[in-house]
Amino acid sequence: MTRALAPFFSVLLLGLAATGCAGTPERDPPAGQLQLLTPLEIPSGAATVRLQHGRVTAFNAVQEQDPFCVFEIDTVSERPQPLEPASFPITRVFRSVETFAGMPVLNLRVAFERDERPSHIYYKTTFRLAPNPQKARSLTCMSNQQMPGVTIMRHLTLAEMREALGGHFALEANGAR
Repeated sequence: MTRALAPFFSVLLLGLAATGCAGTPERDPPAGQLQLLTPLEIPSGAATVRLQHGRVTAFNAVQEQDPFCVFEIDTVSERPQPLEPASFPITRVFRSVETFAGMPVLNLRVAFERDERPSHIYYKTTFRLAPNPQKARSLTCMSNQQMPGVTIMRHLTLAEMREALGGHFALEANGAR
């Protein structure tokens, strides 16, 4: 009877192992520093600002096929929120893969014609920041990897993240500069 059940348990264990990893982001050792080099303003009615090609970019103007980063604070205000240059210790770095930049996809097929793949797949790297007086929460860098010409989907490199941030931020992650 044990031999008869062995294939069943093998498939069950393999399935559980795959399921356990599917929703768990990769975790990197906490390390690093994010430094705001220039004054920055969070727009009214928002808690985030987007940066791409070294410039602050409007929410609806991001070219999602190119690397971009989203800097987030804890609060939304009716008025613009100025941020002064400061250093923010990075407490945690993790990676995830999401469709539509994190929107849940519940039995919703997003596809072109008969293609059943999602139209947007973001490989995100998120840097969680230590509590600070300016209430900066995180920096998330990503790009849409479901684009023509992308043969191997991947997370952005540190160099690509730095290019997106330009002269606004200096990013040191895991001891790299």
